Amino acid sequence: MKKLNRVLWLCLFLAALTPVFSQSGIVRGQGMKVGSAYLATNIHVTLNPYGMAPLAALAEFTTQFPCDVMVQVQGDIPINKDFKDNSTSHSIPIVGLYPGQVNSVVLTLYRHHGDPEIQTLSILTAPLPAWFPTIEINTAVPALMEPGFNVCDFAYTTGTGVIVDPYIFDAEGQVRAYFDLSNTPGQAFPFERMANGNFIFGVGPSIYEIDIMGKIRNKLTLPGYGFHHDIREMPDGSLIANVNKDGTQIINSTGVVNSIEDRMIQINRTTGAIMGEWDMRALLTVSRNEVINNTGDWFHMNGIWYSVPDDCFIISGRHQAVIKVTRDNKLKWILAGHDGWGNSGWDGSGPSPAPYLLTALDPNGNPEPDIVQNGEAAAADFDWTWGQHCPSLLPNGDLFCFDNGFRRWFQGIGGLYSRGAEFAIDEKAMTVRQIWQYGADRGVETYSTIISSADRLPITQNRLISPGIVQIPPGSTAVCYSKMIEVTYPAGQIVFEATSHFKNLLSQTAGNGGFDLTYRSHRIPSLY
Repeated sequence: MKKLNRVLWLCLFLAALTPVFSQSGIVRGQGMKVGSAYLATNIHVTLNPYGMAPLAALAEFTTQFPCDVMVQVQGDIPINKDFKDNSTSHSIPIVGLYPGQVNSVVLTLYRHHGDPEIQTLSILTAPLPAWFPTIEINTAVPALMEPGFNVCDFAYTTGTGVIVDPYIFDAEGQVRAYFDLSNTPGQAFPFERMANGNFIFGVGPSIYEIDIMGKIRNKLTLPGYGFHHDIREMPDGSLIANVNKDGTQIINSTGVVNSIEDRMIQINRTTGAIMGEWDMRALLTVSRNEVINNTGDWFHMNGIWYSVPDDCFIISGRHQAVIKVTRDNKLKWILAGHDGWGNSGWDGSGPSPAPYLLTALDPNGNPEPDIVQNGEAAAADFDWTWGQHCPSLLPNGDLFCFDNGFRRWFQGIGGLYSRGAEFAIDEKAMTVRQIWQYGADRGVETYSTIISSADRLPITQNRLISPGIVQIPPGSTAVCYSKMIEVTYPAGQIVFEATSHFKNLLSQTAGNGGFDLTYRSHRIPSLY
């Protein structure tokens, strides 16, 4: 077996160096089996077989006897997969093709006795659509980087709205996959990878699950609800999701208004049954407008996370706070400035949530001054989050999120910076300390008032800070881009930085929906 493995990898190495070893070729999906000891039929290649993944292909063929198949997409960063299908009927997914060129793809057919056979395919792909951003690699230190590929939840403007075309690029800035979601127009966010390798996103009343080939694997539709901003997979395979619920209302200073983006539900992934529902109106002050007075969008739920040890949920509301909520919809704590909290309830008739506000401590364990507690200023070693996104719990229990800086210190134009920020929360003492941050010293260069993400990378423990839309000057479309910045932890050394320069080809306004953006960015270990 060891000898066979050496032979197989030698064949792959030689094939990568000298394609002349190929015994057959395919151009645009036409194949031949001339001289093959393995093939019983031609190899037929279908590019973008399901209509959603233009840089994926399906190779279908039969062999004279059962064998296994390995695939390699050749290039500066090759992509390999051993399917070990041990069959005579083969349907081999090929992903990671380069756009706008003839791709060389090596198939190695082998069995546990006899020599392997190399088949080299040539697959022509179309160029990227005109609206795709230009990707610039600013910094790359491969020895210190988290391995893998970069997933960007990209959306291009149609002038007044957006269409989502998530893409995946490699460490050299080459797009290796993208997904055409134009048949599901609207805010198809988030685009997250699941434990089974598929991707999930929500549009309107529906949740879609697609694989890397762009094939729809599951669709759930829940009438009366609208999905937005976040969907997460639970340990039991069910889903939690941010939703609007039809008919939801609140009373604020303008009277009775429709309320949006203030509810979370849990969904059975197989049946679509609702397993639980969490209503933020019952917990917080719907009339609190210290951050922004936005009528019915008082909370703007934009991120959720499940706390496994205590069966609780971390929930981010861009216009209010990060909160922790129990399974039975009770508050555990509120991470936010202390100004402006009144009674809870859709009509303000509930108890005050103020007792659940965390007290900010300095590194010596002393309470920060009142001006900091209230959110009117920052200390050198502490600031609250402002318009934050993408909360998560680290393995040590700390909270990590992207602090956008939206209306920092309750000001329209305050501290113009965003950052990744980590907080240690003592739930018994109801206190919070700021443990780490990155980004404040970069100012407007990485300042994103909306969307964006922050992740801990599992192998290196590096942190990935991803501003989703940087506008210079802020609020304009003169210069627009997103970034992925990978830094070491805790030193904060930049080991990878990529900038996606947006084109805004159809932009008509600098308002919502009038510019290109990247909702979130993540690192995944492989395409398969």
